[in-house]
Amino acid sequence: MAAAEPQSVASSRAQSPVQPIIVQGSDSSGNSPFDMVDRTVTPPPRGSFTDLDGSRNGGPSRFSPPPTTSPQRPRFGHGGNRFGQNFQGRPTPPPNRGPQDQDQTGLSEYVRRRAELLEVLSSLHATGVQKELDLPQIVVVGSQSVGKSSLIESMSGITLPRDSGTCTRCPMECRLQYDKNWSCKVVLRFHVDSENNPLSDIHEKTFGPTIYDRTEVAAVLRRAQRAILRPMLDPNLFLDDSDLTTPGFPPQSFSANTVCIRVAGPNVPDLYFYDLPGIIANVADEGNERDIRLVEELAVKYMSQVNCIILLVISCETDFENQGAGRLVLRNQNLRNRVVGVLTKVDRIEPGTSLRWVNILKNKDNQLKNGWFCVKQPSARELEAGISWEDARDNEDAFFRLHEPWASLNSMYRRRMGSIALSEHLSTLLSDLVSQKLPLIQKEISRLLRATEQDLAAIPAPNIRDPRREVITIIRDFRKIVSKHIQGLSPDSPDSPVGLPGLLHSINQLYDELKHDVHRTAPQFMPWERRSATEFSDAVLDDMVKEATLDDAEGTTGRIYHVDEVMDMAKRSRTRELPGNYPFIVTENIIRAVIDSWHSHAIRCFESVKEVVFTQISHLVGVYFSKYSHSGFLDEVNSVVLRTIEEHGVSTKEKIESLCSLEALPFTQNEHYFLNYREKLRNRYKSLYRRSRGQEHLIENLKKCESAGVGADHSDEYQEFWRNVNQILTSLRAIGIQNRNASDLTLLLPKDEMDPAMDIMAEARAYFQVAYKRFADTVPQQIDSSFLRGFDSSLDIALMYMDLSTETCLEYLQEAPDTVRRREELVAKKRRLERARERLQSSGRM
Repeated sequence: MAAAEPQSVASSRAQSPVQPIIVQGSDSSGNSPFDMVDRTVTPPPRGSFTDLDGSRNGGPSRFSPPPTTSPQRPRFGHGGNRFGQNFQGRPTPPPNRGPQDQDQTGLSEYVRRRAELLEVLSSLHATGVQKELDLPQIVVVGSQSVGKSSLIESMSGITLPRDSGTCTRCPMECRLQYDKNWSCKVVLRFHVDSENNPLSDIHEKTFGPTIYDRTEVAAVLRRAQRAILRPMLDPNLFLDDSDLTTPGFPPQSFSANTVCIRVAGPNVPDLYFYDLPGIIANVADEGNERDIRLVEELAVKYMSQVNCIILLVISCETDFENQGAGRLVLRNQNLRNRVVGVLTKVDRIEPGTSLRWVNILKNKDNQLKNGWFCVKQPSARELEAGISWEDARDNEDAFFRLHEPWASLNSMYRRRMGSIALSEHLSTLLSDLVSQKLPLIQKEISRLLRATEQDLAAIPAPNIRDPRREVITIIRDFRKIVSKHIQGLSPDSPDSPVGLPGLLHSINQLYDELKHDVHRTAPQFMPWERRSATEFSDAVLDDMVKEATLDDAEGTTGRIYHVDEVMDMAKRSRTRELPGNYPFIVTENIIRAVIDSWHSHAIRCFESVKEVVFTQISHLVGVYFSKYSHSGFLDEVNSVVLRTIEEHGVSTKEKIESLCSLEALPFTQNEHYFLNYREKLRNRYKSLYRRSRGQEHLIENLKKCESAGVGADHSDEYQEFWRNVNQILTSLRAIGIQNRNASDLTLLLPKDEMDPAMDIMAEARAYFQVAYKRFADTVPQQIDSSFLRGFDSSLDIALMYMDLSTETCLEYLQEAPDTVRRREELVAKKRRLERARERLQSSGRM
């Protein structure tokens, strides 16, 4: 059964005589600050602001309280309390309401400086600069119904709403500070919209007049929270409860916007913290499961900031393991180092379980680097009776002195009991952290201001005096860039498209492919009879094929003709020709069969070129007009480009088809090349044919004579053969027949009946060589002239036919919403940083 509530006892203010006590000191092993060796010391007088450490990294803190005249203070822990290193053990006894034995001047100076630091921190938070900076702060985290509201009431002296359904549903910022007269101001801070999306700028709105009557605070806070949960309504509607009769706009279940409470008074500690909505494990039947995640994400967002001190509230009324906030915080070792734990509802501990909670207070279980505190808040009956803040603190003090297991704990642990001790500890932690971080905050504000100003300079606000002239200038500059690409750019040119090859580089690759494709259509002439091919070994046949197709491209796909097939075609084509003559139609048919296939290659090449042009020019449009994609300017230019490409594509395709029709009619004036090539092929074909007829030995010896001379073979037979060939060539030169070599002597062999076929084969293949080279030039030339250069010359005119009225040009030049939004964000950011700098300057910190 829970212990009975103690009555208000004013006599508890009197302090019992000071007695020597045993306090555990630390060893050097880095153990918990509570695992210490025993030594006898005398505690400082109740009410002093001394901490149990007294040092900070080996020396006194710049903002530590002044030294006292009391005996040596007990040391608590083994190090200083620098935040992020070892900010442990600053439990301070509650201030004494009786005479002080400290140096009052020094104490007042310390309190004043601490108040100044926390005021600077509060003013920085008010600027909204925490959106850019990780400002020091304390956040109060706990599960629902663990007594967070009562804890805040005990530290602030105000009464929070306690009606059904009025649990904390948004962060509450509390700034507490000393003043001669009590007052309370409530401010609404909005930094997210109704969908919890961040606003470009944080803005605050004072909610009603300053409050001077504590009894009015709860009602104002209740209305302020309703205003936060219905941000679409004017906050003034909530001041007189007009919102209750305003239909529509259902309230949010939770919000990330903040109710700011600024309390000042004679018994108010210097403290600054955020109270977050309680962690929830489930929702009511009509609730939204998403709220569970939303509240937890809100807590994680605050706690994840490195400069955040976490006040973890745990109720002794419920098993530790069942409290979601404890699991959320303590499972992360990095968070543990920044947590101050506080046990609430200590008067409701189940019988037989008190040792477990005492071990937590002693930091033996659920250890925290900063240890645990415990508090006792007024009961429901006392609250209904209107107990005063002073009497509540007296009752709290009496409870811990008179009730077990707390009363029997030594003074080291007693100094971690009570709301005032907790407030003083938190205030000291936070002010020390601010003192440490303030120089870094000052530097970061200056750095961020410079960076923000540079970002703003990169997107200056437009100053358009003549929109029509501006648009025409943009179009003409774009036209010049397009012309550069069509004329040709080197890969290292600054105008070359990023991530894409040069335009002409890509097109030239397509022209090379056309040339190779056309070359591969060459007819393959085999100057031996089809039936005799079976008489050769594979090696001999392969060698003959290789020599016959010596000028063909690799992978040639042209039709294969054997000499007897060509001869048969020639014989069947004869009509009125004289004997020994064959019609040209045979050669022409062979040529046409090949050239007819060129049409598809030419059209495919052109379509590929057109695709490359469209892709790269569209890319240029996208890059050059990217900031006008929202206004229709980019789309209109892209439409003109596409239309101009298509128009020139149609006319160019017609000209390419005309070229293909011309090539279907054999014609050349390249007489020298054609005749020489035909003669070379005729000799090759006849040589191969004779080799297929068994005359290869004579032909091979003639080739040896031509290529290697007398040294090709040292046999007597070859030496004799070479002398005879050399004598014949010498005799020919003597009678005036020059420029003949040994292989030419094959022409003196008797004519074969297949000679006409070999003449046709040589003529058809020679013409192919002339025609394919010409075609591989004229098609790219036509594409370049009609399509590329035609498009280049027509684009300027086409763009000038756009709607360039002043009204339309003004629409074209409208800034992109993203750019406007970005500039607004930067302006708001700069304003926040400047406000923060001004606050620091006015406080003398910069």
